[in-house]
Amino acid sequence: MLPAERRQYILDKLYKNKAVEVNDLAKELEVTPMTIRRDLQLLEDSGLVEKSHGGAILTESVVKEATYRNRKLVHITEKRRIAKAALSLIEPSMSIYMDAGTTNYELAALIAEQYWSDLTIVTNDLAIAQLLSAVSGVRVLMAGGTIDAESAATCGVFATSMVKSMHFDICILGTQAITPDWRIMSANVEKIGVKRASIAASDKVVLLADHSKFNKHKLYYLFDLWEADILVTDYRASEAEKNVFTEHDVEYIQI
Repeated sequence: MLPAERRQYILDKLYKNKAVEVNDLAKELEVTPMTIRRDLQLLEDSGLVEKSHGGAILTESVVKEATYRNRKLVHITEKRRIAKAALSLIEPSMSIYMDAGTTNYELAALIAEQYWSDLTIVTNDLAIAQLLSAVSGVRVLMAGGTIDAESAATCGVFATSMVKSMHFDICILGTQAITPDWRIMSANVEKIGVKRASIAASDKVVLLADHSKFNKHKLYYLFDLWEADILVTDYRASEAEKNVFTEHDVEYIQI
């Protein structure tokens, strides 16, 4: 395994378990503890993890979201597969709200590879806006507001007010956390208004979430999963969970 692949493995495990042990990783990856310590040092120097006695923890908590850079590095394969499934929901001449987030960025990258005669996309994600602004046939509107450096997105009252004044055929949302009782949560209070406004302004609501977002908590409640029409995910739902989705008319697309 290449060093970059090894560090990606460590990050993926941290996002799943929140903490890792040096000796456990050394055994799993068949390298020396010293090699793992060097990997953790490099990850800490990059601001991705925080070393602890005998291991490391993820720089994320209930009141703090992981940085955009951190999130962009993990579960890349799953995010691209989710994005590919979501692309089939987009049709020409649609007006679309695209929420800020790394899975939505992967969707934007796929949109950029297609031919569009007339597509309108409103987003609060700086990277998505920049990427799609150069695509022929796609008109991009950037929701103005306060720029949140951690997520590279605009939020707050100005972004919310702009979204409230629009109508969308579909809004495509991401999330930081889905609780066991199916509440969508965020560590950033400034994101509440714009997410709720996009739901209220849309005919159809799509939630994109990789498996690492499930059974997690953050500080602020955004909305219930039942407000979404479609959930696109790699999360392996149990039969009981699938029945709950059906009861609430949420289409479950498992990739």
